[in-house]
Amino acid sequence: MRFSAVGVSSTLLFASAVTAFRDSSPLLVWSSEPNYGLDEARAELTSGVIGADVMFESLETIGCDWDMVVVAHMDDLHQAQIKKISLPLDSSKADLHVPYLIRPTREGLDTSVQSWAEKCGAKLVDDLANAEKGQRTLVYLNVEHGKDVVLPSDLPARHLVVLTGTRDLSKNDAKRQGVVEEPFESVKVPEVVSSLPSVAPESEASTAAKNKTDPDAPRHNTYLTTPLITALLITFLIFVPVIAISVSALASVQVPPRMLEISKALAVDKTRKDQ
Repeated sequence: MRFSAVGVSSTLLFASAVTAFRDSSPLLVWSSEPNYGLDEARAELTSGVIGADVMFESLETIGCDWDMVVVAHMDDLHQAQIKKISLPLDSSKADLHVPYLIRPTREGLDTSVQSWAEKCGAKLVDDLANAEKGQRTLVYLNVEHGKDVVLPSDLPARHLVVLTGTRDLSKNDAKRQGVVEEPFESVKVPEVVSSLPSVAPESEASTAAKNKTDPDAPRHNTYLTTPLITALLITFLIFVPVIAISVSALASVQVPPRMLEISKALAVDKTRKDQ
């Protein structure tokens, strides 16, 4: 039973980890010029797994030292698909790459992009054709899933390109409840106790009768009761040592020689008087 429980727990943990990575999307950022905000963000990242909300809220910390930012969004984009689609820039040369944003939502990304544009005073558009030259612009593109990400070659000299994806968590949670949780609910733990033969406890009467009828049955000694054992312990551990110490102390008492001489002299005087 214990090993079965450990196996089920390990399976659940593995399934949870797989589900967490399945509900993830990558984040890649390229900068045409050195960017202090990107360098600081890359230095603070200690893992390729991070919460999407935290990362989306940190986009505006990249700063406003740019003329155009292109945020390319793709639904259900996964890290494994990066090599299968054509990107405008090499993914290995990204200034910031987070392979696994856990549970990214479209609402969270929309809010972060809008906040970034407002902070930098940029115009927010959804198409490159609507970008105006000479004005700071944030282009928020929606790329069809599985399609190549294509950008024009005449981007401003100071530009950033952000590629990320989001997940429909409500749809994924519904699938997980219908497909993953049902098998675990249908697993029945075998009742080991019910398969064992039941043994009724023997009554005192049956035990006494067995002891009387069976001559080979062991006879229990009822003389060493608790009070008797307590009395013996007190006697041998307290009284006997006290008596032994007292006798030893009395035996070690010696009469001074001067007292012996005086007692002898008194004895001689008494003898003379008696004569």
